[in-house]
Amino acid sequence: MELYAHGHCRLPRGARKLIKRRRLRLKRLLRNESGIAAVEFGLILPLMLVIYMGLVELSRGMRTAQRLDLVAHTLADLTAQKLDCPNPAAGTSATKCAKGQAGLSEADISSIFSAANTLMGLPATSTALKMAISEINITSPSANTWQAKTSWTVTRNGATARRCDPALVPSNAAPVSATTIPSSYVQQAANGVNPTVGPIIVADVIYNYSPGVHFELFKWNSPPTWSMQRTSYAPVRNTYVPSHIQYYMTSGTNCNSTP
Repeated sequence: MELYAHGHCRLPRGARKLIKRRRLRLKRLLRNESGIAAVEFGLILPLMLVIYMGLVELSRGMRTAQRLDLVAHTLADLTAQKLDCPNPAAGTSATKCAKGQAGLSEADISSIFSAANTLMGLPATSTALKMAISEINITSPSANTWQAKTSWTVTRNGATARRCDPALVPSNAAPVSATTIPSSYVQQAANGVNPTVGPIIVADVIYNYSPGVHFELFKWNSPPTWSMQRTSYAPVRNTYVPSHIQYYMTSGTNCNSTP
């Protein structure tokens, strides 16, 4: 190190060259943009993954809800279309009904319920889908008065059965309860149109939806579930008198003294 007369020091030439080279390298590094894209991608990747998984779960949940709508509609529609009897031979015993009447046997209702798991994409033996099919009879006991009472109800996988007595309560609140029915079925419309008297088929389905992404990373004991519930209504299709679908099943509840 050189010492000048005024007392200042001067670094050796080699040291000055080394400092100069390092300054040049630092300037080149600061001007170098070749790694910016990789850094930005690394920063945004976690957010992109979260958005992607969220969209996957959203679409999966919407698809499940659509399938549940289809299941409820299909259960009600297939049951309402029933036109024949379990045994069309003449007779009125506990296992037979007269010709010209509709009825459901245990085999009939089991076939209808089995179709639901297929529509939901579930194994045939799955018990994840709670289902109830009921026939509700709309009557007018007096002028400008209507009521809805359960004729029969059949359930699967722990679903709640529709009650026999008293009459169902008119309510438009969601979710639908096993003790309620939309007010349009038992109350006069604002334009003066009366409810249609006769039997209808009501299908109630409940499915507990769990996301496909597991949450072990967050140390959750179990993944969250959401209860999806759908109810569908269908008028009985036959033109018999009465049009009531007679009860010849063994796994449900017959609210009437006769089939």
